[in-house]
Amino acid sequence: MDSVFPILIAGTAERHVVVYNLNNPTTPFKSLTSPLKWQTRTISCFINGTGYAIGSIEGRVAMQYVEDKDSTQNFSFKCHREGGQTPRDQATVYSVNSIQWHPIHGTFSTAGSDGSFAFWDKDSRQKLKAFPKVGSPISSSCFNHKGTIFAYAISYDWNKGHTGATSQTQNKIMLHAVEADEVKPRKR
Repeated sequence: MDSVFPILIAGTAERHVVVYNLNNPTTPFKSLTSPLKWQTRTISCFINGTGYAIGSIEGRVAMQYVEDKDSTQNFSFKCHREGGQTPRDQATVYSVNSIQWHPIHGTFSTAGSDGSFAFWDKDSRQKLKAFPKVGSPISSSCFNHKGTIFAYAISYDWNKGHTGATSQTQNKIMLHAVEADEVKPRKR
């Protein structure tokens, strides 16, 4: 669930998404089905409140606008995957655990079970920068209010069930000093 006035977005069971207009919060504004085929893992409102990003266990993110008139701008993309560069090569797919928006530039980050995070530009539909894997899943992340620090939590996210939970996995919170060129939107 996430909220940026005037919308509140809730991802629910069976891939359903409920949109509330906070000017009339007692009645759902819209009820939708996620455009992604598998279980929703994270959902995050655009910083201008016109839509949301939704991530799933299939290593995909979809950008969805709330208003029907903007639906032609909806799109999805693959991320947090290994392999699969050729049709014969099978990809290993990881869940997208966190999507966070940069408070100044409106670009966003994804973090996943593969232990990596990346910064993206929604408007140009490009990856701005990918970072090396940290060795364990990244379960959560956020930017500070100035967008100068990116924090991410390294911890087991149960993506491999009980067998993946080992005593060697340490829980950590890491801080990344954000460089301006890592998060500035690209010119179209």
